[in-house]
Amino acid sequence: MSEAILNNIIKALRNGTVPAEGTEKIAVGIDNELEQINSQLDEVLNGKTDFKFIIGDYGSGKTFFSTSVRELAFEKNFVVSSVVISQETPLHKFEVLYKKIMDGMRVKDNKDVPAFTFILEEWLLSIEDKVIEISGLDPDEDKENFNISMLNQIEMELKVIGAIAASFSNAVRAFYNAKYEGNNALSQAAIAWIKGDKVPREYKAQLKVTGEITRQNAFEFFRALLKMIQATGYAGLVVLFDEVETVQKLTTKQMRDNAYENLRLFIDESDSNGFPNCYFLYTGTTELMESERGIKSLEPLYQRLKVEKDEQFRNLRQPVIFLESFKNEKLFSVAVKVRDIHKIAYNWDTESKVNDQFIKNLISEMTNGFAGEIAIKPRGFLRTLVDILDKSEMYSDYLPHKQFEFNVDVKKLVEDTENESAHIINF
Repeated sequence: MSEAILNNIIKALRNGTVPAEGTEKIAVGIDNELEQINSQLDEVLNGKTDFKFIIGDYGSGKTFFSTSVRELAFEKNFVVSSVVISQETPLHKFEVLYKKIMDGMRVKDNKDVPAFTFILEEWLLSIEDKVIEISGLDPDEDKENFNISMLNQIEMELKVIGAIAASFSNAVRAFYNAKYEGNNALSQAAIAWIKGDKVPREYKAQLKVTGEITRQNAFEFFRALLKMIQATGYAGLVVLFDEVETVQKLTTKQMRDNAYENLRLFIDESDSNGFPNCYFLYTGTTELMESERGIKSLEPLYQRLKVEKDEQFRNLRQPVIFLESFKNEKLFSVAVKVRDIHKIAYNWDTESKVNDQFIKNLISEMTNGFAGEIAIKPRGFLRTLVDILDKSEMYSDYLPHKQFEFNVDVKKLVEDTENESAHIINF
């Protein structure tokens, strides 16, 4: 792993956030769970649809887990979209979810920007390569005939997509024509419309589309998107829905029921393989599963997701995985990993000042200071640990076993960190 990524891991922990990448370097106690996700992704590679719910209390590592899954998906050449459920991204409106999925999409080799435009242009480049191979035409020397061949090949490639969502196909066709003619405004309008953004009426006429993305056609558009992703050479799409428990805060029962109905629909589509090459990962708190305003409130959904907890013989193949609480042993393991990363990132002997015994004492001191609560809330602890490591590296006369004190200021820093929601950070 590059030094830049290691530095970014430390920087994120210093700020009390979840690292954007490299979480597998500090993840502990989730190897079996990730192996189960890995096996599901292998099935999705072969055209299946699948899902998993990851449930745990605050501080159990749901966001770290999701970020690890994202990195695993990237390594398998999936497009990945991270979506945080909120008032701005309501689960009961799939047309809004579709737009957020589009905005959240990233690819391994271009993680800095939303990926749809990149995917569409890659799709067109792959068609260009086919045209060159089949026709032998040179796009620079015989531009007119090459464009005719391109349009013919695009029509052939769009047959499957057009059969799913004709308007999606029309907008893709218009995008190519606009790019060919140098009409940047129209090409951007085509992208915007496909993604679910508002587009002026005059552009819609040129794109040969009508209306907006609605709940009814959003599912068609989503299926068309999956076809394009696969046709471009990617393994498929992984969608990470974080903080699903937010649904419980919706003000009316009808809105909550609609949200849970969407979840039920996603699950049924997964069971019937309705979204080939697509995987959904949902994270939520224990309350989502047990509250009367949670999944229990929609009986058909509850029947699909109801599982029995078995701490001794955990069945990770069931639709819901319950993450174990962050005990002191796991906290020690992740602390040692962070210490080792700090050692490489700043090229110094971390153990000379922050040895195993100091870490154990620190865990004990902070656990007692929070009446045991720190055992399931690692972010505040790790933020404190990184601060100690920083000072130890920066100042030769700073000796943490003598000078660090778990006082009111440190406790407030930890509390502030834990009170701030953690979710997947897009690049």
